[in-house]
Amino acid sequence: MAIYQYKARNRMGALVEGNMDAPSADVVGQELGRMGHFPVSIKSLEAASDKEKKDVLDRFRKVKPQEIVLFTRQMATLFNAGIPLLAILSALGENMQNPKFKDIIRHVRLDIEGGLTLSGAMGKYPDVFSSLYTSMIEAGEAGGVMDQILRRLADLLEKDAENEAKIKGAMRYPKIVVTAMFLAVTILMWKVVPVFVSIFEKAKITLPTPTKLLIGAHHIFTDYWYYMFLAMGAAIFAFKKYTATEQGRRRWDRFKLKAPLFGPILLRSSMAKFARIFGTLQMGGVPILETLNITSRVVENVIIAQIIRDLRTAVQDGLGLAAPLKLSGMVPPMVIQMIAAGEESGALDEMLLKVSDFYDEEVDRAIKSLSSMIEPILLVFMAALVLFLALSIFLPMWDMSKMAKGGG
Repeated sequence: MAIYQYKARNRMGALVEGNMDAPSADVVGQELGRMGHFPVSIKSLEAASDKEKKDVLDRFRKVKPQEIVLFTRQMATLFNAGIPLLAILSALGENMQNPKFKDIIRHVRLDIEGGLTLSGAMGKYPDVFSSLYTSMIEAGEAGGVMDQILRRLADLLEKDAENEAKIKGAMRYPKIVVTAMFLAVTILMWKVVPVFVSIFEKAKITLPTPTKLLIGAHHIFTDYWYYMFLAMGAAIFAFKKYTATEQGRRRWDRFKLKAPLFGPILLRSSMAKFARIFGTLQMGGVPILETLNITSRVVENVIIAQIIRDLRTAVQDGLGLAAPLKLSGMVPPMVIQMIAAGEESGALDEMLLKVSDFYDEEVDRAIKSLSSMIEPILLVFMAALVLFLALSIFLPMWDMSKMAKGGG
């Protein structure tokens, strides 16, 4: 037997709460039904220590983007089948593997039973359901096209997750190479170089410049390593503090858009996200000013976000979209031309989605070419490092062998 805490509504609709000893939650539900109550929630009371441990673990557990995409697709399918919202949330919540997400869905269902809308209930969890998510749900509720909105939303979230995974995948090889190089240099400085330094000091020969640099680096590494870590920590802390300011964040985001190799990819990715979100919200029936407001909050780069906010102001003043975007100087001409054509034809949402598809393909191509561009750069850097180490060690060894021959 276990103790279960329940919430139920009686025949008058009033909320009834209490505890009950029963072998399972199903038995509690049956007993409440015999009493004429409609169960709202039934949960087992855990020991206080176990509950505290669970709460601590849940605080650090995250809801993955893939879980949100799957949840959204399942909701769309069940909505399309004509299943009521509360039944959908109950079914999806029961099958959810992530305890934190399962608990959130349960609370969303309880809030809806308490009178909130789905968008209002989800809005209580902005770290899981973003403003974009809740705004599109709100549009689906207003237009009565929830299944269509959920499908578009799932496509949108899936594409974002896919692009992010591709960028991370492209950076995996350089990270592995740089990490391996760092470990190799650390081992050399710690174990190998001291042996040669001792030999060269005993030989009392004039050391070439590469060897002097290597010995200097060795002394810094062994004698002042803690200062190096402190300096690195201070630099990272100062960088984070600076980029947390408005001016610092603007400069850093502008630099990222103009940086070689990565800048074009970030710009194309931002344009694809802007066009995809804008087009999807417009297709979902969200008013254009609200669409621009949501899009400016969702786009991570503050430079692009400011352009969208300026665009919102221009639309409020009765101007179109294409002209203000052209004045920004950051938006590619193709995007401006497609938006202008969409405004003239009355098919702005379709044009924006075409723009997003085009730039998604551009991002894919750029990410693939990024790996081919980074590899030779890393190879050149590795070759230069190996050459420096070889000269540092073998030049004095060569001089020592010549001295030995001359002495012989």
